[in-house]
Amino acid sequence: MVNKISESELEIMKVLWQNGKMTLSEIVDCVSKHNSWSKSTIKTLVYRLVDKGILDVIKSGSVFEYSAKVSEEDYKMSENQNFLQRLYNGSISDMLVAYTKYNHLSRKDIDDLMKLIDSDNND
Repeated sequence: MVNKISESELEIMKVLWQNGKMTLSEIVDCVSKHNSWSKSTIKTLVYRLVDKGILDVIKSGSVFEYSAKVSEEDYKMSENQNFLQRLYNGSISDMLVAYTKYNHLSRKDIDDLMKLIDSDNND
């Protein structure tokens, strides 16, 4: 189970997942391109992620480098499981029924789902 990541912290994680190991100034520069957060806000978010054990900090000479301890795939899996459990008691079929009740599935969506079901049944 991955510690809870806020929407703001997720923006920091996306940058690290995309770029790998980065210094704090590199994170600030990258995140600043996409929003109007101050440097201190971005630093605070990075420090929170370190405190939560989601980021590693490595001292390289006089500079600290930050990297994700949690992969993007592991985070998404954890969030998906939490979502399913919270809203649908863990039932993916209940979620799909609810989704398709209000949203149109394209022929491609249906074909992709059928392929997924068929591949799971053949394993």
